Amino acid sequence: MVECPFCYRVFRQPPEKLGARCPQCRMALYEDPARRKKAPEKDFGKCEQHPEVPSIAKCARCDKPICYSCRTRWQDEPVCPHCIDLAIIEDEPSPTEAQLQSKQAWFSIFFAAFAWLMLALTLIPYSTFHQSPGKTVIFIAYFLFLGSFVPALFGLGFAMASLRLRGGSPKVATTALVVNGSQLSLAIALIVINLSHN
Repeated sequence: MVECPFCYRVFRQPPEKLGARCPQCRMALYEDPARRKKAPEKDFGKCEQHPEVPSIAKCARCDKPICYSCRTRWQDEPVCPHCIDLAIIEDEPSPTEAQLQSKQAWFSIFFAAFAWLMLALTLIPYSTFHQSPGKTVIFIAYFLFLGSFVPALFGLGFAMASLRLRGGSPKVATTALVVNGSQLSLAIALIVINLSHN
């Protein structure tokens, strides 16, 4: 059990999981790193910031050795304070946020392709028959046409949700947004044209 000397919040996590800084107020939890008795399992050399103190890990980003005072957990990785400051200044997305954005963008592309396929399948019954198609064929065509709205709307929603997140896939999400939107626009235009001719 660790208590922060600045905000007095008590943490029941082990110090190795908690890190060197208070998650609440971001102040150092351990004032004197040299008083820690537990020796590091691996010899990483001396700490970059505190040359008199042995390091316990290497920074996951810059690979510099860090001691108990310097070590901070950032998205479940031991990271030095300098890399934390850079990540905050650059407004870097978390790995889970970037992964979620990529997943949503690709789901949107999948839904767009499925919507366009359903819209294209609507035209097949009309092109295969030289005479007027029967009622069953017309029903299937209407079902496919109206059914193509569902994946297009889902794809549009996934694309917009993906664009709201930060990550490395904004181009995929934007492409999916355009493809889903154009499918919906074409389907609505076909309905309007059909209604105006009747």
